[in-house]
Amino acid sequence: MDITHFTEEADELAEYKYKVLIYGNYTYRENLEADSLVVVLKNVIPYLTKRYSVHFTIVVPQSIKSLSFPNVDQVILKLPSYINTMRTHFDATRLLEIMNWREKDFDIIYTHLPEHTAQIANCVFNNTHFRPKIIGYSHWFEVPKNAPYEKTMLMAALAGVLEMDECGVNSNWLKQLVVAEAEKYLAKPLIDRLNKIIQPHYLGVDMTLDRSPNIKKKSVIFNHRPSSYTGWDWFCGVVDEIWKTRQDFTVYSTLAQVDRPWNQKITTKTREQYMETLASMQFGVGCFQNYSAWSISVTDGLSVNVPYLLPSGLCYPEMVPADYPYLYDNKEDFIKKFNEMLDNDQYIDTKDIAKSMIWENRIEHWFGGWDNVFNLKAMSDTDGVKKVTSLIRNHKYISKKDLLDKLGWGVHIKWTGYRNKLRENPDIKFTKHGYEWVGT
Repeated sequence: MDITHFTEEADELAEYKYKVLIYGNYTYRENLEADSLVVVLKNVIPYLTKRYSVHFTIVVPQSIKSLSFPNVDQVILKLPSYINTMRTHFDATRLLEIMNWREKDFDIIYTHLPEHTAQIANCVFNNTHFRPKIIGYSHWFEVPKNAPYEKTMLMAALAGVLEMDECGVNSNWLKQLVVAEAEKYLAKPLIDRLNKIIQPHYLGVDMTLDRSPNIKKKSVIFNHRPSSYTGWDWFCGVVDEIWKTRQDFTVYSTLAQVDRPWNQKITTKTREQYMETLASMQFGVGCFQNYSAWSISVTDGLSVNVPYLLPSGLCYPEMVPADYPYLYDNKEDFIKKFNEMLDNDQYIDTKDIAKSMIWENRIEHWFGGWDNVFNLKAMSDTDGVKKVTSLIRNHKYISKKDLLDKLGWGVHIKWTGYRNKLRENPDIKFTKHGYEWVGT
């Protein structure tokens, strides 16, 4: 028995009132399952699936197991792995192949790469009959504090944000930073638009877990990338100073490696193993200097009740309560609190912090609660709408391709308004590639 055949047939007949294209920004190619966007999407997709009848098409550099949901198609779009080059490389030909406007529908584009969003909008609006709503998210903007390049893609990112109805960022701190950088180049009316479009979308954590009963004594976790913006070199220098006065601790690093007596590199093959390792740590550190995206590394640790020593600036005061005792102001304060945390077995309980960050609780507040995202503008009840409705009723089921062929409509007939009007008709069922009459 060909189970695949029946699965595909059921998918074709399933109701999908909305079709969403997700255009991604994947930076951690060594392990896409751990990429921050993948972590976000594997929580956002189930949440939206529970609330709306929606099908997702996700543009990915390769198949991603954790995004293999029944209502998700993954399509391959090759992008360069070097981050700045990836942001410059837009493949309009491949995007149009993916969208295949004569056979597929897309109501919403959810872009996580603002540097490509102006091109996406121009490509879609000028080469297809779609007029989708464009929304977005970005955890990273190339600004002087994080991008020591001769040239950056900031202006392209700003142009992309201005094409969106709303663009989420991980913190109010990041919003203010982006707007301040934009003020160097853009006139006040555009700055006012950016202030309305860019909104904090606080990221979440998985369901909180108990801390490991087997905590490694004097253990410190550095579970960030070994980059300048994460403060890895600064951290190494400071720990070298601490090591001169005491040699009773071990720093465990998950992505970084350095030849120091205090460092031990750990490798985990699955997220479950990674979380178990985090849960066994005495405390973690964050050493970001001038820029920080919302640190999923930190929230991972908080979710297993591990406290973190964090900078008192950047986005971190937004991550923890106002009375959180482990925020440091400078190197001297870091050393003082680092030693205190090593010597103190009684730590602040982070469970309440993590509970406030549960993914579903976070996601439900994005985009003003999402209903506005899925409230799509319909056209009036025209003769064209009546003609489309009649064709669907007469055929009982008709694919989009056949429907357009019978109508004789090409790219210049703007289809989105018709589709949004058809959605109001309870006798019409939207399927993956067509329309079914379910009325009498």
